Amino acid sequence: LGGTAMKLHYTLEGDDPRHHMEDLIEQVMKHPNIKVHTDSRVALSMGRAGRFMSVISTDEGSIPLQHGATILATGGQEAKVYEYGNRVHKTVLTQLELEDKLATGQVDTAELSGVAMIQCWRSRDGSRDYCSRVCCAGALKNALMLKSKNPDLPVYIFYRDIMTYGFSEKYYTQARQAGAIFIRYDLDHKPEVSFEDAKPVITAYDHILQRPVTIKADLLVLSSGVEPNEAGELAEMFGVELDDNGFFQEAESKWRPVDFMKQGVFMCGLARAPGNINETIASAKAAAQRAMRVLSEKRLVSG
Repeated sequence: LGGTAMKLHYTLEGDDPRHHMEDLIEQVMKHPNIKVHTDSRVALSMGRAGRFMSVISTDEGSIPLQHGATILATGGQEAKVYEYGNRVHKTVLTQLELEDKLATGQVDTAELSGVAMIQCWRSRDGSRDYCSRVCCAGALKNALMLKSKNPDLPVYIFYRDIMTYGFSEKYYTQARQAGAIFIRYDLDHKPEVSFEDAKPVITAYDHILQRPVTIKADLLVLSSGVEPNEAGELAEMFGVELDDNGFFQEAESKWRPVDFMKQGVFMCGLARAPGNINETIASAKAAAQRAMRVLSEKRLVSG
């Protein structure tokens, strides 16, 4: 239980998402009206709002379940893309991996001579044409963490656009004030990566200097974006749609953002769309409220 939030150690605002999730999981596991099945899958489902019949396949056998509403929260993950030495060189990490190593003390910032980050890695282009919304915040929080541990450590962030929407803009300002250097690139001039003695060397065109720049770093950190977990089988089983990127397709993005076209089935979390923890919690609360609207009715009229 907990999904991607259990892989986070801190947020941009300084909160502890793992502690929050551990408390929530404990409440769920101890709740007398909640039955949790892990290492299980839905094998069959039929019916409509107010009268669903599903079968859950577990290690102990098949369990029939009658339910009035369904919430699909299949989650998402850090996108798996292999390039720029990722999974080949230990000096190349993703943002989640860097966060884990910083939080657990596996990276000693005092021994680093420089850290480079590349944003929108295989995102917002032909292979994955959407913005994952959390990558810029993830880079900023790790850059600020690096700077807090070693203020003299050079941190370079190669970016296309910094998407710190809402009130997160101040953290971009804080990162610049802390000394992080931001270098913009476009699709026609993507950063190129080579290696010298297994350490990354990044070459990119600087629009301000109007010439190529070369950065040698001890670590290269890639923002690979968010992709949904596989949900095609569940979507077919419950008669709901996926969009072109594999996320659940909402009935209407503004007015029914957690509803499917099929009545009585709802969605939330990263399975719906990329988003930060606050947005994920908001969608979960919205889905719960929509489900309660079905469950509180004594009689339902099918449309």
